[in-house]
Amino acid sequence: LPQAISLLTLIGPELAADPSAVIERWNESVSITDRGDHGVPRKRPPGLRAPVGQGAAGPLTIDLRLHGPHALVGGTTGSGKSEFLQTWVLGLAAGYSPDSLTFLFVDYKGGAAFADCVHLPHTVGLVTDLSPHLVQRALISLNAELHYRERILQAKKAKDLMELQRRGDPDSPPSLVIVVDEFAALVQEVPEFVDGVVNVAQRGRSLGLHLILATQRPAGVIKDNLRANTNLRIALRMADEDDSTDVLGDAVAASFSPDVPGRAAAKTGPGRITNFQAGYAGGWTSDEPPPAQLDIHDLVSGGGQMWEEPEDDRPSGSTQERGPNDIARLVSAISSAAEQAGIPAPRRPWMPDLARSYDLQFLGQRRDTELAIGVLDDPAHQEQRTAFFRPDEDGNMAVFGTSGAGVSTVLRTLAVSAGITPRSGPCQVYGLDFGTGGLRMLEGLPHVGSVISGDDSERVTRLISMLRAMVDDRADRYSAVRASTITEYRRLAERPDEPRILLLLDGLGAFRDAYEMANYGAIFTAFTQLAAAGRPVGIHVIVTADRPNVVPSTLNSTVQRRLVLRLADDNDYMLLDIKPDVIGGNAAPGRGVIDGFDVQVAVFGGHVNVADQAAAIERFAETMRAHGVPDAPPVRRLPEIVRASELPAMVGSRVTIGMADDTLDAVAIEPSGLFLISGPPGSGRTTSLASIVSTVRRNSMHTRGYYIGNSRSPLPRMLPWHSAALDTDTAADLARELAVSLTTEPPSVIVIEGMTDFLASPAEMALQDLIRVVKTSDHMLIAESETSTLTQSWPLVQAMRSARRGLALQPEQSDGDSIFRTSFPRVARRDFPLGRGLLVEGGKSRRVQILLPDA
Repeated sequence: LPQAISLLTLIGPELAADPSAVIERWNESVSITDRGDHGVPRKRPPGLRAPVGQGAAGPLTIDLRLHGPHALVGGTTGSGKSEFLQTWVLGLAAGYSPDSLTFLFVDYKGGAAFADCVHLPHTVGLVTDLSPHLVQRALISLNAELHYRERILQAKKAKDLMELQRRGDPDSPPSLVIVVDEFAALVQEVPEFVDGVVNVAQRGRSLGLHLILATQRPAGVIKDNLRANTNLRIALRMADEDDSTDVLGDAVAASFSPDVPGRAAAKTGPGRITNFQAGYAGGWTSDEPPPAQLDIHDLVSGGGQMWEEPEDDRPSGSTQERGPNDIARLVSAISSAAEQAGIPAPRRPWMPDLARSYDLQFLGQRRDTELAIGVLDDPAHQEQRTAFFRPDEDGNMAVFGTSGAGVSTVLRTLAVSAGITPRSGPCQVYGLDFGTGGLRMLEGLPHVGSVISGDDSERVTRLISMLRAMVDDRADRYSAVRASTITEYRRLAERPDEPRILLLLDGLGAFRDAYEMANYGAIFTAFTQLAAAGRPVGIHVIVTADRPNVVPSTLNSTVQRRLVLRLADDNDYMLLDIKPDVIGGNAAPGRGVIDGFDVQVAVFGGHVNVADQAAAIERFAETMRAHGVPDAPPVRRLPEIVRASELPAMVGSRVTIGMADDTLDAVAIEPSGLFLISGPPGSGRTTSLASIVSTVRRNSMHTRGYYIGNSRSPLPRMLPWHSAALDTDTAADLARELAVSLTTEPPSVIVIEGMTDFLASPAEMALQDLIRVVKTSDHMLIAESETSTLTQSWPLVQAMRSARRGLALQPEQSDGDSIFRTSFPRVARRDFPLGRGLLVEGGKSRRVQILLPDA
């Protein structure tokens, strides 16, 4: 046996130089499919013969179909195992076209063994760096390929692939050779891979699937059921006799010299073991025949020293001067031959991994009943398709993921998808951003009503209340026409413009912290009720959370769809019934799992950079407005200044004094009885008092105004008064006079500014009598004092507090019980600008902004 032999010497050097020679070789093997209607029958199906090396009697040819159907290749480190696999693959590719033969490579070491072979036109996939999840995906793909071929054979009424190829059927799939390097390492890391491979081996022969399994140490790896299907065994130098015996049933491979890489033995049947020197494709073969091999040794006692060839007789020239090696030349010639012969790229049974980003514009989004999320990987059906959120079916959705995993990206994608609905009704979006501002870039889109920051409790409350009221309204309208979804309602009620509503909540944990406890619990309860009742009326909630236990049971029961991105703790994957290895730590943002399938969330514009995404969304907003897309109603904020001209002067018989926070409409009071204004210094008590007094006098029958206070106040000079008392003595006189005269006078307004300043004064008893008179009349008495002074138990203070009616400016939560005997919600003074407070009437409170005169 030679110590080395070139592959091109075995198959012919012309194959690396002339693509037409390759086509001729493919025609000789009848492996190019006639793509006519019926094809051309063959006398026999093409085999899978390939010269792999030089034996003692000449070139050694192995037929994988005849000697296999599956093969086991063993060889220790440095034995030339990877080079032999390359030689075998290239020999097969040179003899058969991609119409009849394809390769799928699996290299657990990283893909170096097949670095050049992947460029062959026969190659349909290379899988490296397998994790347990990717191995599972590989097995699913292989089983899907088996099912695909079974369906073809069933449809063609053929018993196996060879019969279909014998007919020359153009629909006949090519033989698929799966080459697995470092099989033992793969089995050790992922034991379930063995069972999957055994299944392929047992069912693959009739379907045209063949395995070539290469390993360094086969002991304990090749099980009996797999061994029974790997009839073809090839062993290069093995580490010991046991390994050689495990592969060949003979210890011969353990005696191969380490100085001769590529020396091997092939077992093609019981007792048929042939030694050979494997062909080598990594060298530079010229058109000249190689010189005869001559080895010269010193004849001395013991091992003689081998003579070396003189330097002058060796081939000269560097690697760069020699040009491409045999592998590169052969791969190039085979690729050119496939192109010249018009052979299309073979079908890929092994789908490539999902890309790191996809452009939302190209995912087929057209209707609000199917909102595109991203691209879904379905190896069982050998396809990658668009993943949709279907609101009518799914109702609500939760997105789980740690920081940087892309949870905000999911919400942005759904928001943009909601704007691409030309074939259905409109879809409006509202956002609650309790995260890091990831939803801000959506504010410019016309169909996005508002994106509200988590610290804007006023608008958060208003949005949830608005949507909750919308659910009640729609429930009545939808039941009237017997519609179970918004899609049915649009058709039955002939209302195609009825908008679907998406509520996006980024940061459920922060939302719960702010609104679940204390008096804000009502808002959180309304939110969960919204999620429970919204689906049938076209209102849907999508929330994000960084871990599964953030979602309370009351909300979890309403979430029908879950998208899981990368999480911080492996235990969280277990709670969501997902294996921890499915999403790697270095997964791209937006890579996740939905309905048990891998998914990559798409972004508008396809850009990974957030700034680029924002620019693309801005251009999309301009396009939408150019096409006349109407603006969604925004969630307005209670303004800090409300002018009298902005609101109606009267609401029935009641006088408008300001704008209510919950309705952003006029809030009015009865212009009679007692009314108490409280607030800390600088809260706008004097201005609010003046505004209420002037409004009541201007818009009601109260023709007279009386002032009781002090000379330092601007009120005596700001408004016209019928009479004013600016000290305690005159205050007592005016109070006693009014207590008598009011019984016969028309309705009037009495103002007591700084009421607690009159405690323990001559005016205190007179003021108490005046309060008793006004309390049962059509007159109105408005008293004002600083909050801290109204907690006293003086009878005068008690008399005003007993009415449980008034305005608390810049209040604290405790002010409600201590002053008005009415519970206040949890509030913060920073949320109350000048002139804003809680209006108390009938044991209830409303946040209001007191209006100001136009001038």
